[in-house]
Amino acid sequence: MINQTPPTAFLAALSSRDFDRFADSLAPSAQARLFLPRGPELRSGRDEIARRFEGWFAGTSDFEVLETGDEEIGRRHRLNWRFRLSRDGQTREVIEQIAFVDVGPDGISQIDMLCSGFLPAEQRVAVDQ
Repeated sequence: MINQTPPTAFLAALSSRDFDRFADSLAPSAQARLFLPRGPELRSGRDEIARRFEGWFAGTSDFEVLETGDEEIGRRHRLNWRFRLSRDGQTREVIEQIAFVDVGPDGISQIDMLCSGFLPAEQRVAVDQ
């Protein structure tokens, strides 16, 4: 297996919903500030952060990765991901999250994330011309 940077490993693990591997991309003492539609949350430690993400995505069906990205901005990485999924087995939703992360010697040490929330997936309608 190719040695991945922590941000690349984070996105790969999240996209495949491998939350043990996701936790491994984080430093043991990682901190996360999560800005969610219902208000901010603080999470501490790799396991607590990984379990929070697992709660959002592990039980979903029709899970589709629409986009991921990793861009260095100074000393930080800007990560983004957009998924289409179903939480109830019927309704299709999209969610996008954007995070700025700091990487230390043991993995991602700080996450500052903004979440769109789970939104109804728009159906594209063909227009006759």
